[in-house]
Amino acid sequence: MKDEKQVIESFEKALTALVARVPPEQWLAGLAPEQRLAGLTEAQAVLALPDAMLRALSAEYIATLPRETQAAIQKRLGAASGRRPARRRVPRSPSR
Repeated sequence: MKDEKQVIESFEKALTALVARVPPEQWLAGLAPEQRLAGLTEAQAVLALPDAMLRALSAEYIATLPRETQAAIQKRLGAASGRRPARRRVPRSPSR
């Protein structure tokens, strides 16, 4: 029984070292999209989408996401289009 434990521990160490050397693209290649996104929050899953899919999301849906996620989306899409994201306008105080 002791030898079996040692073999299993040795195998697990070797497997961990091997997996660490494989690029993420390679080990994700065989997974379905649902498996790739398993364990992510909704915001993380949205940020994992390609820019083309982010552009297809409605403004109403994006407004339901956390502010940090909304900002990250705006930054990515602004950078992807080659222009800077629009700045928020600050209302001017009325002149007297």
